[in-house]
Amino acid sequence: MSQLIDLLKKLITIDSINPFKAEKTNGSWILGGNEIEINSYLKEVLEKNGFKTEKQFVHRDSNGVDHYNILAEKGEGRRSILFYSHTDTVTANPWLSKEEALTPNISKMDLYGEETEIIVGLGSNDMKAGAAIICDSFKNLNPKEYKIKVALGVDEEFYSLGSNILAKSNFMEDVEAIIVPEIGDGPNKFKGGSTICIGRCGRCELVIDIFGTGGHGAISYDPTFINAAHEASKVVIELEKLRKSYNDSFRFYSGEVPDGKSTNIIKGSFFVSKIDAGDGTLSIPSKAKIVLDFTLTPNRTIEDSKVIIENLIDEMYASEKLKKVYISGKFKKAKVSFRERPTPFSNGYLTGENHKFTKFVKAIVEKEVGFFNYNMGYSVADENVFRRFNPKIPVIVLGPIGWNSHKADEWVSIKSVEDLQRVYKTIAENFGDYKE
Repeated sequence: MSQLIDLLKKLITIDSINPFKAEKTNGSWILGGNEIEINSYLKEVLEKNGFKTEKQFVHRDSNGVDHYNILAEKGEGRRSILFYSHTDTVTANPWLSKEEALTPNISKMDLYGEETEIIVGLGSNDMKAGAAIICDSFKNLNPKEYKIKVALGVDEEFYSLGSNILAKSNFMEDVEAIIVPEIGDGPNKFKGGSTICIGRCGRCELVIDIFGTGGHGAISYDPTFINAAHEASKVVIELEKLRKSYNDSFRFYSGEVPDGKSTNIIKGSFFVSKIDAGDGTLSIPSKAKIVLDFTLTPNRTIEDSKVIIENLIDEMYASEKLKKVYISGKFKKAKVSFRERPTPFSNGYLTGENHKFTKFVKAIVEKEVGFFNYNMGYSVADENVFRRFNPKIPVIVLGPIGWNSHKADEWVSIKSVEDLQRVYKTIAENFGDYKE
């Protein structure tokens, strides 16, 4: 096995599972974290490969432990290219055991009609292969006209706290382009480095607060009582009707697609993720809560989603499908708000096929591994955060071939990882030729 694959295997053995813990105390959010060991290890790898490194403080957990991004750079000049990876993973719960999830296993599978070696392990695809690539690929480079920057971020799988801190920092001031070896799951077949992911959908969560009158449950037949649980169920039924007719289709690529299975369209959607009403006592529920999860193409903004749901609520009141609740003579209208969280939601973005950086990357991909298609990511990621803070910086995703992210038996193709390293080396070597 190559040094790159040995590094990937080592990273899989390091537990960097995000604890998914967040609490708000006295107006401040406190999150958990579990990237200290893997970030410390990769910091040493980067230093051995000639990078100057520093730790960037992100947050302090409930035990008083500080958590950091790792920032690295080499070369000289007033402009830079950034290679980015997050280092946390999701839970090992879907696996047979945590031990199995953290034990890299090499096996073979049929991939596009060919027998291919793969590495199975938690985070192998999302995205420890990517972290290994950007930490191992630039050891022999030290450009004089520009800098190569590497950043390793914490907490991508929860609230993207690390990328939010990074995106607004001075480290980003001279960055002209960003490459991320993240998963690029989208509507098109994903062929690793031969597929250029030129955008991602955004995401937001909405909370609908529904109100009722309350009342003693022993006389629930009282016609003046309005049950918030019942009213919420009506809203959910209307939401499902809206979901089925909802249309957020976005053309992310204007050219022809390479085959009959490909497309240049991606679609947004939404779903009800949580319903809660009452407190389970002998009282008519006076409050109910519905949580909605929106995936947004660049056609729709976060604010658009809120307006859509507010209009639905208004229509339900106008048609009397939703009962008006009066408390002490005052109308208590259902309320639509964004779900509270430590970091802002992010809109979708696109670095179009005609952008100079897209063309620069495509030419290198074509030369090294052969260009197959463009794709756009279904899911929001740290890349959206970078574009939210600076819409002018192009962000491209070039990831390996893999699957089963966020479930058991996650895998990544060894050949695709090694091929992708070649692409990344060439991009870094030739960045001096790219001009905004």
